[in-house]
Amino acid sequence: MNIDEHLTQTLSQLEKLYQAMDHAAGPVHVGDVGQSRQFRHENCTDALACYLKGVKAISTLNACVVLLRVGHVQEIGALCRMVDDFCNEILFLVVPVTDDKVSNDQILFRKNFYQEEFDRPSDPLRSAQKRNPVVTKDIFSTFGKFAKEVLNPSDAQELVRTVHQYFSGYVHGAYPQIMEMYGGSPPHFHMSGMLGTPLIDYWRNQLITYVARLIMASVFVTKKLGMHEQEAPIQALLEEFRECTGIKHEQKPSEMLKQYKQQCKTQIG
Repeated sequence: MNIDEHLTQTLSQLEKLYQAMDHAAGPVHVGDVGQSRQFRHENCTDALACYLKGVKAISTLNACVVLLRVGHVQEIGALCRMVDDFCNEILFLVVPVTDDKVSNDQILFRKNFYQEEFDRPSDPLRSAQKRNPVVTKDIFSTFGKFAKEVLNPSDAQELVRTVHQYFSGYVHGAYPQIMEMYGGSPPHFHMSGMLGTPLIDYWRNQLITYVARLIMASVFVTKKLGMHEQEAPIQALLEEFRECTGIKHEQKPSEMLKQYKQQCKTQIG
């Protein structure tokens, strides 16, 4: 099995593990949202937010694998920035698992996450759309506190900030990232994918990193949901993925966070 197939298979296995945790996320009902009826959860908890961020990250990485097959690596970069956010937000919300105190930033994050897009769904044009999002650096700060036992907090914050900033260039179309599309003989911009270029292997390795990071974050999702019986299967999936891709094997949660840091470093190396 080649690496691309293994990425797909691993994400498929992770998806099944998330499906097994679905009932712990709480019941879903159909309700009126503006002029339409949509699915919504009955209980909007921190644990549910972590779970849904993991669900979204799996979907996003599946899209990255599809894009890799056709060489659209610039777009993979933009999607990877999204996955960065999802994984960081999971860890941000997991802090109370070890601290027993919910911060004001976490309360604000949950409020914003579950807020409907329009405060007047039946009249979007007159909706105020008021939001007061948690500042990104505060999420990074909480990550630093969470990792303080194994990382220097300022080091952790700076590491996450640097990765976030670098990959933001793919989202916003920054000059250095756009110029990665230029090359060949004769030199030209590759606007229909970059198959056959060295960037394919580079981004394949990036996806290996991101899938590993998501599996690591998913261990904490199980803890947040109280689905401790799912922790072992996810750990086993992580072990198998590491063995097949050559990622160093670790097991302890503290060592997992160290590995998380190392995975971040490879993204900007």
